[in-house]
Amino acid sequence: MSNVVAKDTAAPFRQMAALFALGSCALLNVYATQPILPDIARRFGVSLGASTWTISTSTLGVAVAAPLAGAISDRFGRKRVMVVALVGLILTTASCALAWDFTALLSLRFAQGLLVPFIFTAALAYIAEEWSGRTATTMNGVYVAGTAFGGFCGRFLAGAAASFTGWLSTFVVFAVLLVPVLALTVFCVPTERRFKASASLGNSLRNVAKGVRDWRLLATCFVGASLLFQQVTSFTYLSLRLAAPPFSLTSIEVGALFVVFLLPVTVTPFFGRLIGIIGRTQAFLLSQIAGIAGIALTLSAYLPSIIVGLALSCMAVFAGQSCATGYTARHARSGRSAATGLYLTCYYLGGSIGAVAPASLYVHHGWLCCAILISLVAVTSTVLARAAWRMTTPTEQ
Repeated sequence: MSNVVAKDTAAPFRQMAALFALGSCALLNVYATQPILPDIARRFGVSLGASTWTISTSTLGVAVAAPLAGAISDRFGRKRVMVVALVGLILTTASCALAWDFTALLSLRFAQGLLVPFIFTAALAYIAEEWSGRTATTMNGVYVAGTAFGGFCGRFLAGAAASFTGWLSTFVVFAVLLVPVLALTVFCVPTERRFKASASLGNSLRNVAKGVRDWRLLATCFVGASLLFQQVTSFTYLSLRLAAPPFSLTSIEVGALFVVFLLPVTVTPFFGRLIGIIGRTQAFLLSQIAGIAGIALTLSAYLPSIIVGLALSCMAVFAGQSCATGYTARHARSGRSAATGLYLTCYYLGGSIGAVAPASLYVHHGWLCCAILISLVAVTSTVLARAAWRMTTPTEQ
């Protein structure tokens, strides 16, 4: 019995490494085109506004597939679904390098997005089922930290490739990077011990419908949507601002700014422990205060202040994400992947909206209006989170 308890409360380093890698692959491709939008616009002869659809089609694919991904994971198992999705992601990522026109690139980016939730939903449900208490919270933090690392690698490598070898070659590099992630998943992630398969795929889909009737889960889904909205809006339109005069940064210089994603890699696992100490609601409040302060700093005319503000905003988003994903997985006592899939749909819909909706604001009123919009969204999500999470049970902490 003592051996079982040890397994429930402690996670070997190799499992932590595998979950970190799985988190990184979730965002490695999704936002890779963010620092190279001007290059894409020139390559395919489209407007800068149209080039942002290379982000939105990917996030839209995630949003579309997420509910089904959760249902399939609840029916067929966590590890099996993650492995199959990784193989598909490697193939579609490599295929992006062969895009012959803008429509083909958008189609392949959509296909990439379709595969991501099969990894994301299964991984979060795996964590919630295989560990408990603060260990589960810490492992969730490790996974979210991995998404931050993937976000940095995707954006930085895309910017570097655009400057040295051409941006299309970036997708070949990404496909190669996904191979060791697949190996870690196969050899370092044990087959789930506590997974209980849903009776049928139809029953799994009904769990999604059940989630739609759960106001606390829906509120958490809105929180997730607001977090990705904040992040995508800030990085997309700050990238455009910094590429224009008076900053006039190159693609590789804009890509290098995404090094701020490395900060959540180190901070988020510790933030997961903070959640266990002060509670999810208070931790989320602290994260959003820091995020708004960071956005305020980006209004500066000095590049160092903008970088510091971007770093604060980035850490706040991933810290908030750790709160919201942890609550979603613990709150759903049955059909965890289905609930996570619903959350992921809203999360990436928020990202899709954040990529294109503020475009007119930025064109006509500049970054200031975008910053105000981000701050208002952060305040709204904080109020909603406090309402939804204020009466949680011990298993939801």
